Amino acid sequence: MRTATVLMLGVLLSACNPYVAAVSMTYGVATDERSVSTQASDTEIEGQITAALVASPVQGVGTLDVTCRQGVVVLAGVIPPSSPAAMQAVQIARATPGVKRVETFFVAYRPSLTNDLEIKAKIKEAFVTDPNIISGRVDIAVYAGHVVLVGVVPTPESAQEFVNDAAAVNGVVSVRSYIQQPQ
Repeated sequence: MRTATVLMLGVLLSACNPYVAAVSMTYGVATDERSVSTQASDTEIEGQITAALVASPVQGVGTLDVTCRQGVVVLAGVIPPSSPAAMQAVQIARATPGVKRVETFFVAYRPSLTNDLEIKAKIKEAFVTDPNIISGRVDIAVYAGHVVLVGVVPTPESAQEFVNDAAAVNGVVSVRSYIQQPQ
């Protein structure tokens, strides 16, 4: 618990410092396996989809997480069974220019956001302490203990290392990997 609190405090404090934020962003761009133009395109796609989801009249789509890597969009979050939100979100994503494929990961409910945040912090810690991977290459989301990994890494072995590290964290129910290799 103490480790998670310290990590969260560090993240919050670094976000307040523009120098730390600029260095972090530059490091992320420089270590990313995607070209700068692909990174820019993916970011634009994420923004367009997020804006369309927020503007949608269908309840529940505006809270979904949107991640795009190499034109592959991952929509993840909490959507109750039989809600039209999942179908609406997928339709919005597919209609966005530049999207090659849409993947989804939805859970019916989230019993504890706090537990999910603690699990995410522990996974980040595991990634940072693993000398075989570069932690910034993979995004992490946790829903009801289910982990979603999205990123681009150089080899299938690297992708598996991320999955193994995440799966080894206490409290993880399952790991879904949307990790790709560079195109």
